[in-house]
Amino acid sequence: MTISPVLTFSQQSMYDIVNNLSSLAARFIFRPIEESSYFYFTQMIKRDVPLKDQDQGKVAESAEVLSQLGKIVTSIGLVIVVFGQSYSHTFLYLYGGKKLVEASLPVQLMRYHSFAIVLLAVNGVTEGYVFATMDNQQIDKYNYIMVIFSIMFLVISYVLTCTIGPVGFILANCFNMAARIIHSIIFIKQRYKSTGHNPLQGYFPGQKFITVLLISGIIAKLSEMVFYEKSILLHISTGAVLFSITIFVWCLENLNSLRLGYDKYKRRVSLKMD
Repeated sequence: MTISPVLTFSQQSMYDIVNNLSSLAARFIFRPIEESSYFYFTQMIKRDVPLKDQDQGKVAESAEVLSQLGKIVTSIGLVIVVFGQSYSHTFLYLYGGKKLVEASLPVQLMRYHSFAIVLLAVNGVTEGYVFATMDNQQIDKYNYIMVIFSIMFLVISYVLTCTIGPVGFILANCFNMAARIIHSIIFIKQRYKSTGHNPLQGYFPGQKFITVLLISGIIAKLSEMVFYEKSILLHISTGAVLFSITIFVWCLENLNSLRLGYDKYKRRVSLKMD
């Protein structure tokens, strides 16, 4: 349970409900990706050896995997952000009924939480690579940096929560995740500086996917305004169609990523059979 001296018990309980629901995406989607990527990078990259002195085939492959994983989790996170703006009210209504959504706070919290989820997703992959490839000296240094980040988070969360209420706690968490992502980006850039690879270059999704996602977000918002009060089922159906179109466009735009993942899956299955 969240305990904060600047929030009422009602606000704390609402925050806990939304936080627990929002964490389902992290628990069932992003955490398995983070754990698998961490294990993969520990097998591919040696901690105490510069990348230029390691097996260049493994270095190139790990850079490609890091890039593709980053694009995948960023894409998933952006889908959650866009559809979260139009379906937070629907989701909370189906979960807790009319009483839960009578107050605007739970819906507002869930909408803001969607932004925290995309940062959490990106941080999971980048930090997974960092933890998998840091040497002991770098890990010790990172622990000190984490102490600084934690202090900053406490200060920012207190100030923002006093200023704008429970939403401030989510925004403080976003600032904390963003700081950790920036640290990981700096580490990855320095790590690959002498190799000619730039795994961060392909992190952002393609233009077609972004365009379709934005159009879907606009239509979904219009659906919430027009259809939600009349028929929640129609609003959900509209979202399902838009979601399917968005995923289809992403798959068309990322056939190489899908092939790479399928090839690695086949390789893993063949190794298990041998």
